[in-house]
Amino acid sequence: MEKISLIALDIGGTLLADNNTITEENITAIHNAKCKGILIALATAREYSSTKYISKLIECDYGVFSNGSHLLDLNELKTLKCSLIKTKAVLELYDYCKKNNLYIHLNQEFREVSNQMKYFNLKHHLLNKGYPDDLKSECYLVDDLRNYIINNDITKIVIVSENELDSVLDEIRPILEKYGLYITEYNKNLNEHLINKIINYIEIGASMETKASGLLELSKTLNIPNDEILVFGDGDNDLEMLSEFSNSVCMSNGTQKAKKLAKYITKKDNNNSGVAEGINYFTRTNGGD
Repeated sequence: MEKISLIALDIGGTLLADNNTITEENITAIHNAKCKGILIALATAREYSSTKYISKLIECDYGVFSNGSHLLDLNELKTLKCSLIKTKAVLELYDYCKKNNLYIHLNQEFREVSNQMKYFNLKHHLLNKGYPDDLKSECYLVDDLRNYIINNDITKIVIVSENELDSVLDEIRPILEKYGLYITEYNKNLNEHLINKIINYIEIGASMETKASGLLELSKTLNIPNDEILVFGDGDNDLEMLSEFSNSVCMSNGTQKAKKLAKYITKKDNNNSGVAEGINYFTRTNGGD
């Protein structure tokens, strides 16, 4: 077995079960890996603000957030990298969403905001009911979102709808090209179980980063060889990561594209501790077991 020094975990559909919990078996496997000196990182499209509870529960060391555009040392809460979107660009996209009655969700380095209590804002509000005060997601409802944008730095923009967004993508493309922005993720027909909605969303960032590029940058910072990194994913925004790193795991519930790229496909899905299965498979001899 290869030596593993760092494990990078996707969240939705991988680490989390569909009910947004982490199984005890997964927690135990991650804890055992840490006892062997293995570092744990989240590799996710989400921001730190909405992953604090998860990070604490698994004693996570690093975060590759916003699909690689934000790197964070979670032990020191120290920013290693953070890409910002120009305020003028955020304002133009906000105005477009307002005109077309679209939900817009804005990420910052340590918080998230929207002017509507629905979709991601509602999801985090509901999740917060089960979290202790110091680990609640910092996701807020803002009355005057335009003024908020003027006075705050934004790291990512998410446009959400229950309708298809192909036409929206075509219409906002000139704005993206004008400001050098990128579509970092386009997810169609996602089942958000907690809010009982099937949604579509477009994520927009200031750089064309991926989980893979963010993780590569983190590995250089930590001086960890790529072949000592074990990655877990299930979806199409994990493809670069599953392809880049030789030690890769796809959940049995993953997409066909993800499965084709992974070195190991779990027999168990995200609801039945597939992460624990993958960790045990790759680390059973790591650290002298």
